[in-house]
Amino acid sequence: MILKAQDTILNRNVSVEREYRPVIQDAGKLNSVPQVLEPKVEKVPAQYSDFNLPLNAGYNIHTLPAAELVSDKSNGKQNFARIGFGTYLNSQIDAAFPLINKPDMLLNVTLNHGGTLEAKRFHTTSKADISFEKLFKNFSVYADAGGSHEYLKYYGNNYNRDVQIDPLLFAALNSNPTYTEINRAGINTSGRTFVPTDFVLPADNTFWRLNALVGLSSLPLAKDLRYQAELKYNLFSAINGLIENMIHTQAKFSSPNNQNRMGIDLELFNLIYNSTSIPAFNFWNTYSVLNLNPYYSIENEQWNVRVGVKSAFSFVHGDLFNPSADISGEWKPLPKLLSVYGGLTGGYDINSQNKIFSENPFLFSDLRVKDTYTPINLYAGVKVKPLHNLMINAFVDFRQINNQYFFVNKEYKLANAPTPLLVADSSLYSNHFNVIYSAATLLRIGMRATYSLEDVFNVELKGTYNGWNVTTEQHAWNKPAYEAELNVNYLIDKSFSISANAFYSGGRFAKLGQSSVSMKDKIDINLGLNYRYDKQFSAFLKTNNLINSQYQDFYGYDVQGINFMIGGTVSF
Repeated sequence: MILKAQDTILNRNVSVEREYRPVIQDAGKLNSVPQVLEPKVEKVPAQYSDFNLPLNAGYNIHTLPAAELVSDKSNGKQNFARIGFGTYLNSQIDAAFPLINKPDMLLNVTLNHGGTLEAKRFHTTSKADISFEKLFKNFSVYADAGGSHEYLKYYGNNYNRDVQIDPLLFAALNSNPTYTEINRAGINTSGRTFVPTDFVLPADNTFWRLNALVGLSSLPLAKDLRYQAELKYNLFSAINGLIENMIHTQAKFSSPNNQNRMGIDLELFNLIYNSTSIPAFNFWNTYSVLNLNPYYSIENEQWNVRVGVKSAFSFVHGDLFNPSADISGEWKPLPKLLSVYGGLTGGYDINSQNKIFSENPFLFSDLRVKDTYTPINLYAGVKVKPLHNLMINAFVDFRQINNQYFFVNKEYKLANAPTPLLVADSSLYSNHFNVIYSAATLLRIGMRATYSLEDVFNVELKGTYNGWNVTTEQHAWNKPAYEAELNVNYLIDKSFSISANAFYSGGRFAKLGQSSVSMKDKIDINLGLNYRYDKQFSAFLKTNNLINSQYQDFYGYDVQGINFMIGGTVSF
């Protein structure tokens, strides 16, 4: 399948070939540009990077980023395998097998495994996926199925006030006093009782994720009716928590109206919950959310405008009607040099367990986070191309948010005071996380600059300021005020290439009761060296956290210090 797209800012034609592309989590990258502004078509030859970045918060190991540019043409052999091992018993294994790779049909299988077997931070994830697509004259049919297994240890610290404690020793010194949990989210808000010895159980958890989808879509460049219909199923199961079944149905239609288009997007989410491991189930057994988004779009060579409205209807719990605008536009006064964009939008986010436990796997297992409603999201930006290979994108983004959630260490209040009371405080904080909610506003100001020199030298610089104003809290807990990232790739010759990544995240605070604790800034530098023997074999060496930075992703969870990984790749 060949797609053609024109980017007037870049002033070039891009050919997009629907070939196999491995699916690897883009880890640790800053999302510094509003999603609606991301390029719709972006295609270069792909290669598995042999340099890796830190995973998202909660994963204190390293994994691969997205595919990167390559300097030579593919040899046509697309089966791929890589394996790497390193200090802290870190490992990474990836394999890809395009079983069918024809112009009108694809069938791909991917396998991924990554983790650390380090006794303290034991954390592994294994994934498998099979995807299929068949192209017909005017439409395509596609399907996908996969699953993953994640195992982790709750290795973080427990606290008495802001002092780290050993729960067993603490219990022995204080006659194992009884504590009641605070801010239990859900239908039944009464707290359960615990003793300090309970804080060490369970010491681990296992997550299962299963997914399947089937869909039908018109081809991307269809001029008349454009459509997409998709049915998706996701299962999330925490062995020590809830089981979530989500059925996601969506349909999109648009048709021409003179030189413009009008359309509607529909989505229906059905979520079903149950649990066999939690005595008092703490959430609705089922609920549904319906999204409707009619719109009208005007498109021409120098400017485009989309005007619509979003309506989210949440049944069973929460507000029934959650409206927001859907207005966006882009003006290209100098198509080869300058583009200005902006919009007024919003949305209703389904905070599924699959999503939330991907953000923070150390949450309390029976937690179900309320959905987030953003009635106002106002943004504007400019894209400038002062040089042939240099692109600069600067933006400002303002959001008004209802039910914004923040991760906090789970709090327990003293229920019975032992006699005598030695060192027991009125509150303890565990290494399992809870969430608290507040209305909030967020002002984001940022930029992204990219420079590429004939696929030999690539550099990307991103930075964002996050100005949180939280109505009922002192800080936006665990949220950074400043983010920056630098990525560099340099091809020395046909055999050797080097990579470097540095990122910074600062201005974070953790909440312990009524106290705020300033968290150490994240500063991480990573280097990589790749040697390509020929088109089939290569080897790599990576150094992560080069300056041995001792920061924490979440309060009480420290990351690995300086570590190394060595490995090889083979294509066949």
